[in-house]
Amino acid sequence: MRHRILRLEQALAQAFLAACALIVFAGGVGRFLGHPLDWSMDLASFCFAWAVFLGADLALRENRHVAVDNLVRLLPPRVRRWVQAGTWALVALFLLTLFAYSLVAAYQARFRSFQGIPGFSYAWVTLSVGLGSLLMFTSALERLRRALKG
Repeated sequence: MRHRILRLEQALAQAFLAACALIVFAGGVGRFLGHPLDWSMDLASFCFAWAVFLGADLALRENRHVAVDNLVRLLPPRVRRWVQAGTWALVALFLLTLFAYSLVAAYQARFRSFQGIPGFSYAWVTLSVGLGSLLMFTSALERLRRALKG
């Protein structure tokens, strides 16, 4: 089940990024031809937000985020393990807090709509933060579990 979710997450992140690029290109072509697509930047922003937060979890799962661990590498293995566990616990706590605040923000944005897409709630963009932080929270818990195991 977890493998399916990961594959779906990766496919969605790629699809949103590709859609973002295509929409921006179509908007540019439309402007060049004298027929601007008023909705293109709004829809591209929506796709970009989802691509960013889904992609952030993919990067976290594959250990591709930027890390400065020069000092941690100098520590003895046992201390290093506890420092890493503490770091992942703090990251998980931050992501859980971000998830909670993103739900509040999505609720507050439910009546706000995009300027170029009337009737399309801005809450859908805000929910990308919530889902992304929840996915990253599960990834951080997995990394915490591995750090505690050694």
